[in-house]
Amino acid sequence: METSELDGWIANLAPIYLQPEVIDGFVQRIDDAIAEANPEVAADRELRRDVDASTAAQLRVIVAAIAGGSQVVTPPAESVALALTVARRGMDLRVLLKIYGAGRLAMLGFVDESIEALPIGPELKRALLVRVWGSAMRWLEVTTELLVATYAKERESLARGAFARRSETVHAIVAGEALHSDEASRILDYPMRRHHTAFVLWTDDTDPAADVLARLDSYARTFVDESNGERVLTLPSGARELWSWVAHFDGQEWASHVDARHSDLRVAVGASGYGMEGFARSHREALAAQRVAVRSGGSPGITVYEDVQVPCLLTEDLGELRELVARELKGLAGADGVTTRIRDTVRVYYENNCTAAATAAALGLHKNTVRYRLDQAEKLLGRSVDQRRLPTELALIALESYGATIAPAP
Repeated sequence: METSELDGWIANLAPIYLQPEVIDGFVQRIDDAIAEANPEVAADRELRRDVDASTAAQLRVIVAAIAGGSQVVTPPAESVALALTVARRGMDLRVLLKIYGAGRLAMLGFVDESIEALPIGPELKRALLVRVWGSAMRWLEVTTELLVATYAKERESLARGAFARRSETVHAIVAGEALHSDEASRILDYPMRRHHTAFVLWTDDTDPAADVLARLDSYARTFVDESNGERVLTLPSGARELWSWVAHFDGQEWASHVDARHSDLRVAVGASGYGMEGFARSHREALAAQRVAVRSGGSPGITVYEDVQVPCLLTEDLGELRELVARELKGLAGADGVTTRIRDTVRVYYENNCTAAATAAALGLHKNTVRYRLDQAEKLLGRSVDQRRLPTELALIALESYGATIAPAP
């Protein structure tokens, strides 16, 4: 087979594999395989997001290298960020190696299937496989070596500095280990005998050139300046995520003091708690609020645990929540504007102890309008709104919190 013919096919195929829908499908397939082989990835939202970004970037650069015939291997910035996240999580090097091992196997399967589906003869298919396999394997092997070096350098840096002790102490407190509060305060340079409000700050911005952690840290420190807090503690937890705590003298709730002035930044807030136990509990609540924010697919902004604690406590299984919504709400789960208004009226009706007059006042409606909407709701439910109030109200709260993520199929 002539090299020019092979080069021509590769040049024609490259733009196809750089289409957004192809990249998205590739990322989903590869990263599902990585998560299945690596429980650490499946359980860690920040790590999975960095894996997604790294996989998409790797596909782009590998396709470009194969199409251009380049022999220079330079890991994309997203892959460097993944290695840094694994290191900063305190994870073993084996986690990074398992990620690339599983990803390599899944990618080779993807290449096989893609080339096999082409309407070309067996000789050309074999030639394409040899060229693409060879280039992809060389790229991934060299990339893995370079990223292992990046991981090792970061771990060495963390082990040398005060960051290591601070990180270990924070993780120990969060894990509920027995530490003396004064010793923890000294290591962290942060007073533990105070009330604490925990925040998780993150962004979905994948711009590798952005100094994300510096922006997140700066934003976290404004909480103290604006709300008369005593001290702030911050700890990077990944390439684009930061854990933060504010120490203050009373049990005030801080959510009202935080504004989402940065359109691409997201914040989850735990409830205030005292001492090391409150420090850990508020952090767990902030993480729970973050899970709701991420799963709901909502826009950037602030998610307060106390506003979403019911869906947080319901279940971690979105499939079960979807079944709850479908079973309890039936036609009341519709996404059209009329059904949404009826559903909101029922929710406010429950919040006002099933009193139509109070509901009308809360919504600024005439009482007859409220009664009409309740009648319509009963037709959609197939029962009185006063029957099965608890599961119906829980389903309403879940749907309001997660939105289309758990809405039944139309």
